[in-house]
Amino acid sequence: MQSSQLLSISTDFLLRLNNIRKDDILKLREVICEHNRLYHIIESPIISDTEYDKLFHALARAESDYGMLDENSPTARLAILASEQFQKVKHLYPMISLDNTYSVDEVRDFEQRMRNVLKESAPKELNYYIQPKYDGLWLALVYEYGKLVQAITRGSGIEGEDVTIGALEIKNIPKEIALLQKVERLEIRWEVMMSRTVFAQVNGDRQENNEKLFANPRNCASGSLRQLDPLVTRSRYLQFFAYSVPQIEQQVQNSQFFYTHWGHKIQSYHELMDLISIWGFERVDFEFKHITGINTLCDLIDRETKKGWEYFDFDIDGMVLKLDNMTLWDDLGRTEHHPRYAIAYKFPAKQVRTRVLSIENSVGRTGTVTPVANLEPVDVGWVVVRRATLHNYDELTRKWVRIWDSVFIMRAGEVIPEIVSVIIDVRDGSEKEVEVPTVCPICSTVLEQDEGKIAIFCSNTHCPAKIQGQLEMFVGRQAMNIDGLGPRQIEDFLEQWWITDPASVFQLGQYSTEILRLEWYKQKSVQNLIDSLEKARHTTLDRMLVGLGIANVGKKTGKQLSAISYQLSAKQAITFPDILFAITEEDLLQVKDIGPETARSFVEYMKENREVVERLYRELKLETSLGVNTSETQIVWKSFCVTGSFDTLSRDEIHELVEKNGGEVRTSVSARLDYLITGDNAGSKRIKAEEYGVQILSISDFQSLIG
Repeated sequence: MQSSQLLSISTDFLLRLNNIRKDDILKLREVICEHNRLYHIIESPIISDTEYDKLFHALARAESDYGMLDENSPTARLAILASEQFQKVKHLYPMISLDNTYSVDEVRDFEQRMRNVLKESAPKELNYYIQPKYDGLWLALVYEYGKLVQAITRGSGIEGEDVTIGALEIKNIPKEIALLQKVERLEIRWEVMMSRTVFAQVNGDRQENNEKLFANPRNCASGSLRQLDPLVTRSRYLQFFAYSVPQIEQQVQNSQFFYTHWGHKIQSYHELMDLISIWGFERVDFEFKHITGINTLCDLIDRETKKGWEYFDFDIDGMVLKLDNMTLWDDLGRTEHHPRYAIAYKFPAKQVRTRVLSIENSVGRTGTVTPVANLEPVDVGWVVVRRATLHNYDELTRKWVRIWDSVFIMRAGEVIPEIVSVIIDVRDGSEKEVEVPTVCPICSTVLEQDEGKIAIFCSNTHCPAKIQGQLEMFVGRQAMNIDGLGPRQIEDFLEQWWITDPASVFQLGQYSTEILRLEWYKQKSVQNLIDSLEKARHTTLDRMLVGLGIANVGKKTGKQLSAISYQLSAKQAITFPDILFAITEEDLLQVKDIGPETARSFVEYMKENREVVERLYRELKLETSLGVNTSETQIVWKSFCVTGSFDTLSRDEIHELVEKNGGEVRTSVSARLDYLITGDNAGSKRIKAEEYGVQILSISDFQSLIG
């Protein structure tokens, strides 16, 4: 079946998910089997994971409604055509999938289904173990008498491909396990991953060599593991995370098996995970990995979903929820597709499919012209997306995006939608190429490009689009945080020449009568705006610096620049705002994480915009310090990560103390971290900090450090 035809048929089914007829079932089975082949074997899917799940569940419902259950259906067994590239090996136990859910209500339904099976044997509250649902490549490792002898991909779930040569190049896979020397054969599973950092490096190297880019870390990991040259696999820095031992999971009631091999009976999944760690496998978990009770579990899911999911430097697309009590697993049983004691709660979709309707040239606050795609509206992580950035025209060319293309999009960092890749296989010839502009689309100034740079830009300092963007940055939440002054209001006031630069924003009160004559403005809204302006005058230096829109100066750098400004002011006896113009590049290069480009941007901005900065400073009522004597505190520019629980302070309060004293908060442990503040149940971050030699502090140690 041609990809364009497959996509057309799939779209038709997606439009009538609740109206699948009996005579649709055979065709829908064929469609799902083909999508399985594209995803698992060809590794070039043409629909998103969410769309696949919808088709899969629609087929399962239709088969049940019409009494057409069939052991050959993909709902019973994943009918994937195994690749012919490597030798086939049959799994000791089938590698089955997990059932999926996208809502807290469905998680409650999952528990109720277990209770319906367990009946009186169900405890009052069920315990759950929570793991990341990695978006990686499934792998089974086979050990004989403690030695790694084979690595098998998932393949059809019944048999997979022998990729032992590649697996031997994965550094964190134990090649020998002394504690398994008496075990004839044991299979340990599950996921091969590539970090986003390594993925970016691999694609960067391939781009320099004009090679085809990988679409995502999963595809890159899969291709890397299947390399015939093991040196290539080694260079890709793959990692393996184990979280399944089928011989133990499917023989929970066989006490003799456990007593023979490890001296005690494993009864809970968290004990199994501890055993896997003892064998030498790397363990990566959420901090909230063990939860008791469905209400606590659902509250956790609801709370964490609202926060965003950038926990690790790996792609994850959900949380795996497993019943911790393994003695109940046999009673609950398994289908040929999934176990009944575990389920995957999938995060709001990060990648979805849509179509490019047009591409416009957008001018930003720095004058950079960026291609922006207007899309068929589509829901991405509970947000309806209509536009997506392509960053620059080199990227537009590299990704080969055309008008009317079908594309995958995602919300980068959960905020800015971007086009990930084009589904080239479904092009029908109606697509149109995009021309790179030569003049500014707003003011018609001839566009420029610095030597060695990618961006094209408008150099006209009076370009309306640049001024609009600069003022939107200035009034935004990271800067002045002025309520009631958004893009539409800024555009209205610019047209009237009531505002021209940041300082003029605080003079809007003198135009209150004139503003009332404009459409959409009422007495209350105008008064609210004036009140917001007065409130915004009372701010901090770091917010002012962020609001100026200096290149490379965001929230973190703004705080660093603020700290060094106050220090140098006290040291050199230069008052504000004059100290801002006296700071040199050499001064800034002494600050951790401020590089030459940022230092140059700051010094040049202050030199070229002194009059603007002085007028703005006179409009504001800045706090005169960071709240501490930054010349004496020991933590200015030091980085901190916080883990565990604390009796006296919340994590947010600790973060606030770090930042107030000139330090920097980080969310993960690395070799560059200065301090890890630990409370009770510190977990894996403390272990990693000890490995890296990071200094570990108790909360009292930290309080002593800041005085």
